[in-house]
Amino acid sequence: MFKMPRKEKIMPNILFLAQFAPTNGTVLNEPKTPEEKFYAETYHWKIVEILQKTKYNIDTASDVSYFMKNHEKYQLVWSVYNRLGFRNSEIFVQSLCEYYNIKYIGATPNVRALVEDKSMSKQLAEHLGLQTAPWVVCSKEYPLCKIPPFPGPYFVKPRFGSASINIDETSLCYSWEDAITKSEYYFQQKIDVIVEKYIKGRCYGVSVLNTISGVPLIASPHYTISDKSGNIMTYSQKRFADSGMTRFESTDTTLNNQLTYMSQKYFSAMQPCDYARIDFILEEESFTPYFLEVNVLMNLGIRGGFVNSFLNSHFKTYEELICHILELGIAKLDISNSALNP
Repeated sequence: MFKMPRKEKIMPNILFLAQFAPTNGTVLNEPKTPEEKFYAETYHWKIVEILQKTKYNIDTASDVSYFMKNHEKYQLVWSVYNRLGFRNSEIFVQSLCEYYNIKYIGATPNVRALVEDKSMSKQLAEHLGLQTAPWVVCSKEYPLCKIPPFPGPYFVKPRFGSASINIDETSLCYSWEDAITKSEYYFQQKIDVIVEKYIKGRCYGVSVLNTISGVPLIASPHYTISDKSGNIMTYSQKRFADSGMTRFESTDTTLNNQLTYMSQKYFSAMQPCDYARIDFILEEESFTPYFLEVNVLMNLGIRGGFVNSFLNSHFKTYEELICHILELGIAKLDISNSALNP
């Protein structure tokens, strides 16, 4: 009896894009600063090592132009680029994928544009009934007014993007005049600014990871303590190039349930998105959690808070976690046996 032959499953070609990932086997962008070396060694290179051990056809590159020149080769892209050196670059790679009709891991350009804007992400939080601190945005074209819109102290940081570049103890300003000066410092670097009312308390992060079923995994909340003024976590501290920051897993069951509920509610409202970390400030005196920001491109390195939280709750190994994220992308593809499947 004649049987139609089965077609073999065709393995997709996958591209992993990262600042320090090798291109054609060679690291073209060598890390120079302590922060860059930390990112390369504990994040980008670790993921590359895991991906190359999978059964899939994996290429890596550090230059987005490589993707643009070779996009026809790939069916799936995983980019962990935050910024690309020009304004509004946070959604660039995902937008390219949409233009080329290529599936990708992460969040859609629309969702990234929403949550990468710390002002709009706060507006979504307020819409969902979450408390936020007062804030105002400004830019070189639309600077801060001379009269403070709310009482201080103030925290001044970049409005767009999830990196902590230039955040240090000078970001905490006790007067409106100092906040204006700090904002002008950012303007010189062509960076738009958000100024928030500073809330004294602990910063909690809740890591959220989607599943193929659509029911997200939510890791145990963690909090960080810094020896810097105002408990400020600096850019260098977050990359372990500077000491003084310690991370703890939260053991307060009541608080954990509250943060988990709020994070699940927010994550549901920012779909489609594969993974995120949602940050809150727990006010020191009232113990009220205030929504701070959401990060859809957090550090997925082996020493990052996102990873450590999930290793304490849902995954046994770093490799298992990274492969779970990869499979979220694979699930978006049709790599079945095609139309000849009996």
